[in-house]
Amino acid sequence: MTEEVAVLGCGAFIPGFDGLAGWVRGERSAEHEAPKAEIVPPRQRRRASPLSKALADAYAEALAATALDPALVASVFGSAIGEATTMVGLLDQMWSDSGMLSPMRFATSVHNAASGMISIATNNRGMTTAIGADYDTPAMALLEGIGLVLARGASVIVCCGDEAPPEDLVPDGVGWSLMTAAIVLCPSSEAPASSPRLSDLAISAANLSPSETSSGALGRNPNVGLLDLVVAIHSGAAGVLRLDRGAGRGFSIRLRASAS
Repeated sequence: MTEEVAVLGCGAFIPGFDGLAGWVRGERSAEHEAPKAEIVPPRQRRRASPLSKALADAYAEALAATALDPALVASVFGSAIGEATTMVGLLDQMWSDSGMLSPMRFATSVHNAASGMISIATNNRGMTTAIGADYDTPAMALLEGIGLVLARGASVIVCCGDEAPPEDLVPDGVGWSLMTAAIVLCPSSEAPASSPRLSDLAISAANLSPSETSSGALGRNPNVGLLDLVVAIHSGAAGVLRLDRGAGRGFSIRLRASAS
């Protein structure tokens, strides 16, 4: 996909940091150890998982950097395992002595739980979808988002993340920690000349290195490639960035700092 799209805003949630800017500065914040999901009404927020809340925080930060109407902007949500913790809990209930399942918990166990929650919270009438593609989730979510921008000529928020996997779901040493990131894309013709541009999403060699601070359990998150991208954008980098840190099929994307 060689056509360019522009970037209007970015966001992230990493436990212990105040959004993307706090993460880039490396400033710890005790007030941000857990996601807040302040764009979601309290009643829905109480039922939401940490993943859904973290996706809401990244989404809100990226949206706040734009002048877009929250009720109209389209969105693409990506997660490798989705609400696996809630789902595994329901399966445990199913095989318990009572066998009684909670309809409320089931509603928050589906892969598009965050998509639905955020759409309802923002009274959004735009198109929304949820994608899961293992370690290629950031690339496939971006592909979907870029395709929507080019086909519809309208802005799209791409928001990806995963929480720590349930115990025994993945082998020892392969698990990861909670992390979410978001990026707002729009047609190049409608963006300021200073806006970064993305293009050439394909399986190709990269020349940009991932963020050195995203290591250990955080660096193993299937969606860390999107965090690498928004950090690179925030830092004014240009070049080709791999979106899977070697764990996926090798999709990369070209980042141009501005149209000038």
